[in-house]
Amino acid sequence: MKIIKILCILFAGCCLVVGAFAQHAHGNGKLQLKLQGQSLIGEMEMPMEALLGFEHLPKNKAQSEAMSRLQNATKDATYFIELPADAKCQQKEAKAESSMFQGVASKGHSDLDYSFYFICLNPQALTKISFPFFKSHIKSHQLKVEWVGDKGQKSFTVRSSKPYFSP
Repeated sequence: MKIIKILCILFAGCCLVVGAFAQHAHGNGKLQLKLQGQSLIGEMEMPMEALLGFEHLPKNKAQSEAMSRLQNATKDATYFIELPADAKCQQKEAKAESSMFQGVASKGHSDLDYSFYFICLNPQALTKISFPFFKSHIKSHQLKVEWVGDKGQKSFTVRSSKPYFSP
């Protein structure tokens, strides 16, 4: 847990350079990715409405089950992000936070705040990064990606119709 906290602090500092993102918009998420050496660190924010179809506490069994499935899925970052096998990446941490997961009703919008950390033995092979969650969450339309790597910074908009980018 200490590793992810340290990396998140470093990542947050780097993200100040990248710039600010727009406000909460249904169907639209934000992802900040940083590759430093063999470490790939990501922080994503996605409206719960885009992932569940609602952003309030569950009101019935179907909504409770949907939220439980999402909560379980967040334990494995590959639910959201797919990295090339040749990069030989291994997940070290994944953390999901939402007021809904804690049973707290939000007065406004509810988001999923998700962070993950991979060690990639062959980071040069990170040539195409995909986002398989778009297939399961049809209300998710796009993901604004800010990439920071050893070759500089780039910005991408990944859409459900083209759920990948090449750094």
